[in-house]
Amino acid sequence: MFIINLLLGASLIFWGRKLFWLFIAAAGFFTGWQLAQIVTHNELVGIIVGIVFAIIGALLAVFLKTIAIGVAGFLMGGSVLLSLAGMIGLDQGMIAWVVYIIGGIGGAILISMFFDWVVVVLSSLGGAALVVGALSLDGPIHALVFIGLFILGIVVQAGEMRKNEKHK
Repeated sequence: MFIINLLLGASLIFWGRKLFWLFIAAAGFFTGWQLAQIVTHNELVGIIVGIVFAIIGALLAVFLKTIAIGVAGFLMGGSVLLSLAGMIGLDQGMIAWVVYIIGGIGGAILISMFFDWVVVVLSSLGGAALVVGALSLDGPIHALVFIGLFILGIVVQAGEMRKNEKHK
């Protein structure tokens, strides 16, 4: 797993936005691997399940990107607004559905507006976590390398976005 984590982490840090399908595949792999580890405690089963999840994630990212992004934004926006509404008692009955739908529409709009930046930040975070995990660093150096790689990922990918915008 050392080489996989190191290469995948570096790829996400430098090209997470450009290779969106890789970002989703990586998330799928590690989700599948973690779930299999919880259930079976078997490394080989974890890798197989992770690969299956990665393939499914990559295919969804390539063929259903726009739909997947909109659905994710709608679900997250609805859930967040409903949770906030619950703090003031507006999460009961029909009003809960209205709140959820309003939050969902807002979430879908926000994620569509800021999608590139969301992917840049999350791929930089994920890539930094994979690289630091592969290196097995301890103590303060762990946090410093993580923060440095995270910032490097944002700077590199933001620079690439700016360069692409100038060429449009």
